[in-house]
Amino acid sequence: MTWSQRLCDDFPQVELYEGTDQPGLFVELWSGLSDDQYRFMRAVRTRKDEYAAEPGAWDGTDPERWAPLKQWVPGGCVKIHIWQFQKVK
Repeated sequence: MTWSQRLCDDFPQVELYEGTDQPGLFVELWSGLSDDQYRFMRAVRTRKDEYAAEPGAWDGTDPERWAPLKQWVPGGCVKIHIWQFQKVK
């Protein structure tokens, strides 16, 4: 929960929700990200494409401030899912 609070403090464009029927299942809603910002975040968090080597808050590169997100996800990065949605027109 400390990690989640730090995320909300450092990134005002995120809203964080926890599942009421599934405690420990978290959903983040990010507002105002460009397509490139979304792709970068997805890559860094999941380690799946060309940005995979980039450091970030998600992987613990600043251990005094951030612990690696994957440490709380059973199965690690491959179990972190990120999707981008657009408003239906």
